[in-house]
Amino acid sequence: ALRHADAYAIDHFSQLQSQRLEYQFRRNRRELEMVVEELWQELKESRFQPADFELNFGQGGTMPAIDIPAAHMRASLRGFVDRVDIWKENGRNYFRVVDYKTGKKDFDYCDVFNGVGLQMLLYLFALQKNGEAVVGEDPVAAGVQYFPARVPLVAADGRLTDEEADAARAKEWKRKGLLLKDEAALEAMEPEMRGRLCCTRKKDGSLSGDLADMQQLKMLERHIFRVLEGMVEDIASGNVTPNPYTRGTAHNACTFCPYGAVCHQKDVQDRRSYKAMTAQRFWEEIEKEDRHG
Repeated sequence: ALRHADAYAIDHFSQLQSQRLEYQFRRNRRELEMVVEELWQELKESRFQPADFELNFGQGGTMPAIDIPAAHMRASLRGFVDRVDIWKENGRNYFRVVDYKTGKKDFDYCDVFNGVGLQMLLYLFALQKNGEAVVGEDPVAAGVQYFPARVPLVAADGRLTDEEADAARAKEWKRKGLLLKDEAALEAMEPEMRGRLCCTRKKDGSLSGDLADMQQLKMLERHIFRVLEGMVEDIASGNVTPNPYTRGTAHNACTFCPYGAVCHQKDVQDRRSYKAMTAQRFWEEIEKEDRHG
């Protein structure tokens, strides 16, 4: 990675004489080195190993497009998965879907419940259903995980030693996502569960964090496809009524929307206003919805 970074700098910036640019490139090069080291350490310790990169869902890809069979129109979704990891154990193929994010990315229960940020989960369920060529027979969906392809900034009152900085950075470098509540699979991802995953082991030995058992994942799959079918039905019916959403000051769909000038967002009736959702309430709502179809 560093060799390619140096070659890129020579090809594109060799004619530019700027101390500021030189400093920025050195900083970015060091950040790239640290990200690669962190990724290498994760893969070195994990028994989950990469099986595919940039896996293509769609025409001409390794996987078929994801089919959404709504009542009045069929739709298909295409896309790419950054990485698929597999762990083979007792004749079963556990797999997880990994997405690289240069920005901060959380697994947001409110977004998922309301039909935002479904991409990774869709890929997970599509692989479980049709991904035998990629993940093997009898696949077990072990979850989705975001890998932060950036070096987190660490706040400190004074100068830190390298060891202190690494320890502080490790806390901020935690992977976000939703994983299968299976102790063997979690230990295979990170032996002794030392802090990279989106879950922890309490002093009493129990697990806590963003986890779901197989039954919950099945309910979540049904929920997501119901949400998508509703979206497709709206498209098929020609429903283009403005219906923006907000969630506090940090989440506003209108902020960068190119149609803001014609939407008259201030006059929209029954504007969607979402509130943060805890994991407990999320699963309660998913189960309630699943019981009532």
